[in-house]
Amino acid sequence: MKKGRCIERLLGFSILLCSCGEKADVSQKKEESKVAEVNASAMTPENLTCQVELHDPNLEMVLDGSVKLQVLAEGFEIAEGPLWIPSMKTLLFTDVKGNKIHQWSEEKESDVFLSPGGHTGRVPFFEGGVLGPNGLALDTAGNLIICQHGDRRLAKLAFDNITQEGLSTLTATYEGKRFNSPNDLTIAANGDIYFTDPPYGHCDIANSVPGEGMVFVDDKREIPYCGIYRYQAATSKVSLVNNEMDLPNGIALSPDQKWIYVGSSDMKDPKMWRFSAEDGSGGVFFEGPYGEADAGWFDGMKMHSSGNLFATGPGGLLVISPEGEKLATIRLPDPITNCCFDENEEYLYVTAFAYVARFKLKG
Repeated sequence: MKKGRCIERLLGFSILLCSCGEKADVSQKKEESKVAEVNASAMTPENLTCQVELHDPNLEMVLDGSVKLQVLAEGFEIAEGPLWIPSMKTLLFTDVKGNKIHQWSEEKESDVFLSPGGHTGRVPFFEGGVLGPNGLALDTAGNLIICQHGDRRLAKLAFDNITQEGLSTLTATYEGKRFNSPNDLTIAANGDIYFTDPPYGHCDIANSVPGEGMVFVDDKREIPYCGIYRYQAATSKVSLVNNEMDLPNGIALSPDQKWIYVGSSDMKDPKMWRFSAEDGSGGVFFEGPYGEADAGWFDGMKMHSSGNLFATGPGGLLVISPEGEKLATIRLPDPITNCCFDENEEYLYVTAFAYVARFKLKG
């Protein structure tokens, strides 16, 4: 049985790439080379049994005391944005640093779906940023909606024209100013799209310290804050939901559509926030407790039909109740960037940096 582990410092640097971007000088290129060597030598976990800490016995209806991780595809730089397409029985996911969208299915395994996926150089961008695609979602008409860091927009793609010419801009500005780098999104039953807009495409990697803090540059930025926005499907109008968070990242809607959950990817202060979908009011929803050895921060998340959130966070993949209580911690072998369910919630798909995997749920 193989089990992948990277050296802690270099892994921390690799994780920082997910938030910050490509190297801007020679010294950083050397560090990137070191990370590449470590990642190349690290084994991908294969059929690994992972421990599940159940903090609430009621969750035994969904999870056992362990899960078997099945790796589906590997060899990526920063895998992200998993999305199950029921009509195609296919998983789509992004490689934020590789600037591609990939696909996986039982029949065809892994292949490139769209390249480039998030950055074409069509608008002003910060050259040191991670500029590829990130979050993916299906709108109510069945189109693919893509958060594009480099092109700084939400793009729409119809499945009958999977080409660059088939891409169109859904929204790219708020009050006449370009977004920073749209990161993740969730779509309401009425078609409205809620999305986060942190500045990860404008991170100065050369002056950022892994695990301690990130430095962002104002070069090319037009909006000085990090917003959570709503795109109204009926009118195409974009409104600001809230701009209180410094680093809003993963986002999900409650089953009743009343609440918006957003994870903060602040490395030093991992929290999840909750806002009213009606007026944007809200605040911190979950901030632990965490174990002493629980490293990491919130990134991607998905809402289960039970109303419980499955979120990447300190210690692994966390299950959090609507009341803000931690119900379970799934101890996965590597940092996870995002997750998604299939249409029957039989499997939970997860993206790590270098690979994509899944494990079975109960019920």
